[in-house]
Amino acid sequence: MKRWITVVWLAAATAGAGIEWEEVDLFLPVAPTQVSAKAVYKFTNTGDESITISHVQITCGCLTPSLSHETYGPGEKGELNILFDLSQYSGPQDRYVIVEMSDGSYQELTLSVDIPKCYIAEPQLIEWDDGDKALQKTIRLTNANTNSIKLLSVKSSNAEALPAQIKTLREGFEYEVIVTRNVPDTRERAIFRIATEPPPGETAARTITFYGIAE
Repeated sequence: MKRWITVVWLAAATAGAGIEWEEVDLFLPVAPTQVSAKAVYKFTNTGDESITISHVQITCGCLTPSLSHETYGPGEKGELNILFDLSQYSGPQDRYVIVEMSDGSYQELTLSVDIPKCYIAEPQLIEWDDGDKALQKTIRLTNANTNSIKLLSVKSSNAEALPAQIKTLREGFEYEVIVTRNVPDTRERAIFRIATEPPPGETAARTITFYGIAE
């Protein structure tokens, strides 16, 4: 499979002479905590001869293409699957795929998603300035969507000095993350990762990340 996948951008694209695509522009609805989405581009060889999809060229490492096979006889149907790793992105996203056929023709495919923001965090950074004697700092997390999204747990990368805990204000919609400074007057750093509830039918979910600094 690896031999026909290359990460190359081709500026020009023309429809494949023997391949007819049901859709070339797909928009996938995604949930706020969804970590991946699969696009399925269906096609048919409408020509009189077999045709081979010789290259699938992607424009982003977040895309993984796959075909069941490469050569399609006259009248044969097929599917090109594109897996989009959403974990590092939010908001509107457009990606492009160029499919190269053995007859020298090309087809550009477009994949679009709009990834909703999961939670709004205020503030976005837990910070103790020099001389700050507060024992605890709090981040308030508010669900920006209409559907409930539970926060399951929080882990601190520096749990001994800067442990964290979740306080539920309104399950699925409002939470507080409380960080305690266990060792005053020392410089500490921590990354806090909050596990979220997976979308219906999914087993994986996004992680909300924020940071803590004590001077």
